[in-house]
Amino acid sequence: MAATARLLPALALAAGAFFFLLLAPAAVADGETAAAPGPLEFHVGGPRGWRVPDGNTSYDWWAMNNRFRVGDRLLFRYANDSVLVVERPAFDACDAAAPLAAFDDGATTVTLDRPGFFCFISGEAGHCQEGQKLIVRVMVHPPQLPATGPAGAPGASAQPGRGGGATSGAAVDVAAPAGVAVAAFVSLFLMMLQ
Repeated sequence: MAATARLLPALALAAGAFFFLLLAPAAVADGETAAAPGPLEFHVGGPRGWRVPDGNTSYDWWAMNNRFRVGDRLLFRYANDSVLVVERPAFDACDAAAPLAAFDDGATTVTLDRPGFFCFISGEAGHCQEGQKLIVRVMVHPPQLPATGPAGAPGASAQPGRGGGATSGAAVDVAAPAGVAVAAFVSLFLMMLQ
């Protein structure tokens, strides 16, 4: 009899948790989508700008520590220099003879309009050989899907290079209460077994 008295509240809680877990994701996802942040603008070289690197500047390190998506922009700020967009062989050889595009306006913005690699070198003699060159990889990202549930489900996308590991608000709104409900059920179940 005592076991039955303990079993009924546990079963009621289990039914409530099950009901909550089924309806909460649908209520949160109704009409919402996981919105990705818009395109970002990256300042090449940071506050120092586009110049021959010194001991405190590494364009390779900078590019490896950022994630670039289609639509993002690179801003090159420089004086008495230029920015050349080149193919990979010209990048590797520091060959400025036949660039795909050349800029010398001192504040060049390049939109990353496709996935893949973009190669940039300085057009000033000797600068590329001294390390003033940059290669960035633009990542392919799938289209955003409607938010339908906890992290890991469609719509709960991470934003690489944009804080990393962030999930959509809908996923957090569902996962936190669901975790609390499951923990409460487990606690009551363990109490019932005593």
